[in-house]
Amino acid sequence: MTDSAPATAVILNGSSGVGKSRTLQELGALLAERGQSHALVDLDFLTLSWPRPQDDRWGSRIAYENLASVTENYRRSGIARFAVAHVFTDRANLADCRAALGAASASQAPLIRLRASRAVVEQRLRTRHATEAPWELEGFLAGHEDLSRALDEAALDDHVIDVDALTPREVAERVADAAGW
Repeated sequence: MTDSAPATAVILNGSSGVGKSRTLQELGALLAERGQSHALVDLDFLTLSWPRPQDDRWGSRIAYENLASVTENYRRSGIARFAVAHVFTDRANLADCRAALGAASASQAPLIRLRASRAVVEQRLRTRHATEAPWELEGFLAGHEDLSRALDEAALDDHVIDVDALTPREVAERVADAAGW
């Protein structure tokens, strides 16, 4: 981050299986222990609707509109910190997310990429999809390399955390440190 003020939000980025959702949970526990108000948002859940408008095939527009509303509601209730998880390979979508969070600059909502090796991702996805949407496993595994390459090429990240050797708690602590929390 370019200034010394703490971020108002962090945006977790990374391919499927790197631990974005788990990190959200651990970050929430960490912030609660510190007595810091916060809200956690998995942006994918703000896109879940059917049918989607033809001009919003992936639900991006509705996701950012929903995020702006949710953020405003949380702010009115006293929430000061936001953690959002999603996959970002496009600068425009990242800008829309930051705008929905009310971040005036990247330093107020840094993008933190979680990165894991193929072996770690595969183990996590196999565990998750043993009971949860098993029909999606092969698609996630097949797309991992392409998505990781797209994330590398996009080069949107303000911070990168390699998570292979870290516990979920350690990842959350590094995210909080990167945000100045």
